[in-house]
Amino acid sequence: MQTHSASRASQLRTMRTHCVDRHAERHMGAWRDYLYLEGWMRADGACLPIRNAEALAHVIEHMPVRVFPEETLAGEHGNDHAMVNFRPRCGPEVVANARAAGLPEEKLADMERWLASDPFRWMELAPASAWPQPLRMAQDRGVVQVWGTDLNHSIRAYEKVIRLGFAGIRDEVDAAIAAVKPDDPQASARLANLAAFRRVADACAGLGHRYAAALPKGSALATMCTCVPEGPATTFAEAVQALWFAHMITVWEDGVNANGIGRIDQFLWPYLERDLDAGTITMEAAADVLAALWLKLYQPYDVQQMMVGGQLPDGSDAVNPLSHLVLDVTEAMGFVRCLSARLHNGSPRAFVSRCVDLVARGGGIPFYFNDEALVPALAERGVALEDARGYAAIGCIEITIPGKANPHAVSNWINLPKVLEVALHGGRDPRDGAQVGPVTKALKDCATFDDVMASYTEQLEHFARWAAYGSNAAEIAHRSQYRLPYLSLLTDDCIARGLDIIEGGARYNYHSSAAMGVPNAADSLVGLRDSVYADRRVTPDAMLEALQRNFADDEALRRYLWDRVPKYGNDADEPDRMAARLVEQYVDIMDRFTTPSNGRFFTHLFTFVLMLPMGKVVGATPDGRRSGEPLAYSVSPGQGRDRSGLTAVVRSLAALPHDRVAASSSAILEADPTLLEGAGRDAFVDLLQTAVRLKVGQLQFNVVSADTLRAAQADPDRYANLCVRVSGFSQRFNLLDREMQDHIIARTKHRER
Repeated sequence: MQTHSASRASQLRTMRTHCVDRHAERHMGAWRDYLYLEGWMRADGACLPIRNAEALAHVIEHMPVRVFPEETLAGEHGNDHAMVNFRPRCGPEVVANARAAGLPEEKLADMERWLASDPFRWMELAPASAWPQPLRMAQDRGVVQVWGTDLNHSIRAYEKVIRLGFAGIRDEVDAAIAAVKPDDPQASARLANLAAFRRVADACAGLGHRYAAALPKGSALATMCTCVPEGPATTFAEAVQALWFAHMITVWEDGVNANGIGRIDQFLWPYLERDLDAGTITMEAAADVLAALWLKLYQPYDVQQMMVGGQLPDGSDAVNPLSHLVLDVTEAMGFVRCLSARLHNGSPRAFVSRCVDLVARGGGIPFYFNDEALVPALAERGVALEDARGYAAIGCIEITIPGKANPHAVSNWINLPKVLEVALHGGRDPRDGAQVGPVTKALKDCATFDDVMASYTEQLEHFARWAAYGSNAAEIAHRSQYRLPYLSLLTDDCIARGLDIIEGGARYNYHSSAAMGVPNAADSLVGLRDSVYADRRVTPDAMLEALQRNFADDEALRRYLWDRVPKYGNDADEPDRMAARLVEQYVDIMDRFTTPSNGRFFTHLFTFVLMLPMGKVVGATPDGRRSGEPLAYSVSPGQGRDRSGLTAVVRSLAALPHDRVAASSSAILEADPTLLEGAGRDAFVDLLQTAVRLKVGQLQFNVVSADTLRAAQADPDRYANLCVRVSGFSQRFNLLDREMQDHIIARTKHRER
């Protein structure tokens, strides 16, 4: 960024150093845990909504206030990597965390006593021991993973805090309380929820005043804190301060992980535009305000997602000067930011090109979401078109409708290569022979490829039913265990309905179900069809035996499957059509199920980092993959299989029905830095715009050579700031374990388009 003076740049570096140093201070997060538990115990005997509200309000009203002379933005959320997301399942962990953070011994004793006296509240959220045997067996063997929680993975209506202030939001709650009719059968429950919302809104309104009292009297920052977040913001600086206070409270209620900021360039731009028009701020000063926010948001594990670009509610382009300023500040600060950009056919080329400038620097940011795929996918599943155009990324690559939805992100996962393996063995897990799925034809009994597909389909339908069961059971269980009053306060239509978001109060309620290993399953099915049924190179019995022996003494067959059978990721018709078929099938199956809130299951094509552990539970597969090797990342080609350049990968990705994948897909493409040199930069922009036109749902890029990554393994200190795209997030390479480092190195580094 070229607008910073030398003195201001030096000040920012000092602030950055202080920020990084404070990452080691874990006691702030421990205080939050202590205060939450103290507030919870003080509200003993109250109903669940009130008890949760009192616990959070106690944190807001008593969290230690620290101010630093170099800062222009007040407050800190006190999060660290080990801070507990204070929900029932995590209760016992808070003492260990607090002890490690150095909380006084008498406070630790209090926490232990409180936990011992209230054991029910700290039980596991959805204990696996309570699941029916079919689901337990599927979970234990890595066929299915169930989460189902409402925790994290949200974007609150921060725009509402900026526009109304918490006093205005409190007025909205008061109006809803007054509107409750005594003859409403749910009146008492609604009033309890609304009282909880009001208690939290009242505590939030006072937060700025606590900081104002600690700041030098009459200072600009102290004055600002007396205005926000209690009242509406009137300037850009106030809007950013209100946003930060609101996000602090999010972290105090629900932790930092995957609780996003949202479309920052959209809800902050009106305030910056007004100040610019009035001549009360310059772009340089606005950059400084954003830089202060970036410092606050910085975390070693950084999935506090924010998004720029996209469309306005009427479908026109949403890029504005703040969109570009966000990119400039991100580049100038050099932090590993979780930043994404929305693109569509009408996105200005200058904006796309500026995004590519950042990608070329490495670190994997920004990453890209395609409105041409995701908006219709959301609209098809009942999201109003104007709301669908307002979607934003949550944490990694999950998406939601900010301030309007409970997305239950990655509610469950299904390991498709494991489903295929079980199908090839007649419903049994070959590792121990357990009948984990229904009895179907094993490979040796399949006379045709259609028989194979029928067995696979029956197994998938079975596991999908149990995955949906687990997600729904978790949603129901959570309603009796906790509430999220602050998230509810900032989610339409919880106040109007008098319902907590846990109870289905949001305008949109749905779960997302993630299909893992689509590329492996597609390549394996093509391998079976070609080698067993088309070319008859090997019998079904011989293929099954080769897989069970992990291709021992049959390397020729493995090499045939690996080298000769076409693979997804190379613009090859057979595997691409098979991958599309599997995705269409998955979407159709998940569309059959509904949730307790009468929502739907949105399909998600995402592995997170589970391609490593989920690969370990899958034996050798008919694509030439050996037992235990990693699965492909999300819908990226399997390691080393994309041999035809980036354009071919994009065309394979485009074969998938991304416009039906309403929870988002994900792909990481690896490019050697030489690909973006000189004229290659413009060609890369062309490629990205082509991907948008072809409706590829989501793309991320690593621009780093394998040689550089190997050098970083050998000398981590020298490459301490080398950042890479891991999954839906970026991280410093030297903080990853060796297995993940090796996995990233093994991904194809494309030198050709």
